[in-house]
Amino acid sequence: MKRILGGVSYHTSLVSAAYAESTWKKIDCALNLFDRFCKIKGIIPCFPISEQTMSRFINYLVFERKVKSTSVVAYFSHLKLIHKLRNLKTDTFKSFICKTQIRGAENLQFYCKEKSANKKVMTLPLLRILGHAVSTSNISNHSKVVIWAAYCMSFFGSYRPSEILAKKANDFNEFETLLWSDVKFIGEDSIQVHNKVTKNRAPGGEYVSLFVFPFNGCCPVSALKLLAKLADSENNLNSPVFKFESGTYLTKKTLNDLIFAHLEPFLGSEARNYSCKSFRAALPSALASCPHSENDKSIKQWGRWNSDAFERYIRLSHKARRKLFAKFAVALNSL
Repeated sequence: MKRILGGVSYHTSLVSAAYAESTWKKIDCALNLFDRFCKIKGIIPCFPISEQTMSRFINYLVFERKVKSTSVVAYFSHLKLIHKLRNLKTDTFKSFICKTQIRGAENLQFYCKEKSANKKVMTLPLLRILGHAVSTSNISNHSKVVIWAAYCMSFFGSYRPSEILAKKANDFNEFETLLWSDVKFIGEDSIQVHNKVTKNRAPGGEYVSLFVFPFNGCCPVSALKLLAKLADSENNLNSPVFKFESGTYLTKKTLNDLIFAHLEPFLGSEARNYSCKSFRAALPSALASCPHSENDKSIKQWGRWNSDAFERYIRLSHKARRKLFAKFAVALNSL
């Protein structure tokens, strides 16, 4: 943080809280790459960065580092933010020539033979394959339940991995990681989960409802109930939900590795197109495949896609969400 903020490092405490840890890592990465560029080219890394130096940096990224245009835009944006944080002029980032270079990089991307594969959406048949792979894997029963519950919860809750998993295997942030105190079992057939830190940092977070899915043995409620029993959740309310018996926590990286390992025997290299992000659009995509549900706008609120949709979504009661989930269940089972 002090390195990023430079001479205004006395603001560190509050400024560090303004952005997520992952954002600071990206900013630091951009600064490291710029320093590396300066060292290679024999340039003294001065701030504010001049238009000429930034122009050369963009060329370096595109033609020497072979960086994608989207990443060039990201590095450009992060360096601009560093200038703002240091209270420096940002005239270089308004430069016509620099913006034109970035536009050129975006245009060149169309002629690139190596197209990056977009992550594909998880489907119910693939979730069943994941379940089979977990059940037959050579790990403890407790670990199987942890992984399967994470799969089911991510799928039926349209979760981002950062909303439920710890960032590190040996440490967790109680204000961000999903704890047992955030999970409320309602009756026998539903769960209400407190998502404490939303993408748009909504005060108080949001609540996500999960219901019994009576088909194909893929039920998020059953999976979480079993995990709660194994974890003795009532006596471990301040413990992360996705915790192995070894004491380590399930992370995004580990879950991504598991998804590939579990799908690869069935899909081959195609398995690389699936990750934690694949769960995010699973239910809405399933609905889009059903003509009778496609025009029901209220159902699409389930995904919490943007601020406008989120505002409509949070006005739904737990009872109303139960009715929406019934439509999801029918749609999934009809595919």
